[in-house]
Amino acid sequence: MIDIIPNLPTASKMRGNCDIHVLFVKAASKIPSEEKVKFAYSLNIRNQLKPALPSGYWGNSCVAMYVQLTVQELLQQTIWETAELISKSKRNATDEYVRSFIDFQELHYADGITAGKGVSGFTDWRHLGHSTVDFGWGGPVTVLPFSRNLLGSVEPCFFLPYSSAVHGGKKDGFKVLVSLPETAIVDFRVEMARFGSKL
Repeated sequence: MIDIIPNLPTASKMRGNCDIHVLFVKAASKIPSEEKVKFAYSLNIRNQLKPALPSGYWGNSCVAMYVQLTVQELLQQTIWETAELISKSKRNATDEYVRSFIDFQELHYADGITAGKGVSGFTDWRHLGHSTVDFGWGGPVTVLPFSRNLLGSVEPCFFLPYSSAVHGGKKDGFKVLVSLPETAIVDFRVEMARFGSKL
């Protein structure tokens, strides 16, 4: 994993997920055009369930959602069209879908569940509340995933909040934790430097 936190511009200069997405689209230009790419991301389901999960519940409250298209489609359409596909997939997260997802996980967990070959997972943890939770000894020093395989993805990208304990409750900015194959690291750093110089 590469921690690119120090190299990222501040959130006030970034437009968010779309800017990071552009970097991945540029990287995709080196993949054969007929190859399928899949975006995997976590969706908070606290209010999707009927009844909704109670306030203060700290168990798993996310399900994985997916958008799949070919590299050619990804490169030809605008970023907003890709964002619309993601938005449409979020609307599929009904109570029935969530319960079906839970049943599937229960049945197949021991087999090892993945999202497929070469999946890039994007998940935004900034609004889950992990950075402000206090179980009696203060807030967390940092918020990080336990595993990079949370979305069944071998290349996840996590948008993470700053800790309220360390950063004095600041809400400005965020950290991005990116996982890449070792062969892509040099090109990714070049793209990040080029991206940062334009801000």
